[in-house]
Amino acid sequence: MSSESLLPLQGGKMHPTGYFLNEFGVPARRLVDAGYELVLATPRGNIPALDASSDHDMFFKDKAEHEQIKEFVNQFLTTARIQTTQDAAKAGVAGYDALFLPGGHAPMIDLMSDPGLGQLLAAFHAAAKPTALICHAPTALLAAQADAQGYQKAVEAGEKPVARAFVYDGYRATVYSNAEEAVTEKTFEAKELYYPADALTQAGVNIENGTPMKSFVVRDRELLTGQNPFSDSDFVEQLLEMLGRKGTETRSQA
Repeated sequence: MSSESLLPLQGGKMHPTGYFLNEFGVPARRLVDAGYELVLATPRGNIPALDASSDHDMFFKDKAEHEQIKEFVNQFLTTARIQTTQDAAKAGVAGYDALFLPGGHAPMIDLMSDPGLGQLLAAFHAAAKPTALICHAPTALLAAQADAQGYQKAVEAGEKPVARAFVYDGYRATVYSNAEEAVTEKTFEAKELYYPADALTQAGVNIENGTPMKSFVVRDRELLTGQNPFSDSDFVEQLLEMLGRKGTETRSQA
């Protein structure tokens, strides 16, 4: 998960952000209920910040689920041992079944060029182990290239850089769409530095999007991506299926 809580915008403005409550909590609880242990890593080894806008009933089936997930997440973050992504990368992926990243705009700040995460992504890719990212989190896939930091700086400057040795070149994926981002951006203090779908497309990912704010999931080899907060249930269902079957089929689901 991201270490950051402020999204840089054009004109030097900033917008509060963090992880989206349901995008982390709904899949996380399902994974725990299925018998998996969650191991948390952030670039700085700090407790991730909650995006306050995600603490709302509209992102859950009902108020009861909202309260249950919030309690689960708060308890988990209170007791979790949090490591840095660099330490996680050094430990390797042999002891892990999958890599899961929730969204919120925060991954656009640090995860898309984090060296530790880049190593983790490359290792999970090489081992063909499930790698699952939802909403804005697929932006973090860009960490798995030769010069992720240079790529991020160029994208934020409005340039069109070329990704080199990008692990996910040619993969199919989804991410929060430009149409969705344009609506969300209207609530910000200024325009964003870039849109996730554009940054991924520029790097060679084949982006697919469904209806805005409706569940949409794309699965290609070991990579699983969900488009938006409302994809959380379908997203984790697919992840659990991948964990059980460890298959290599390619499929989209609306």
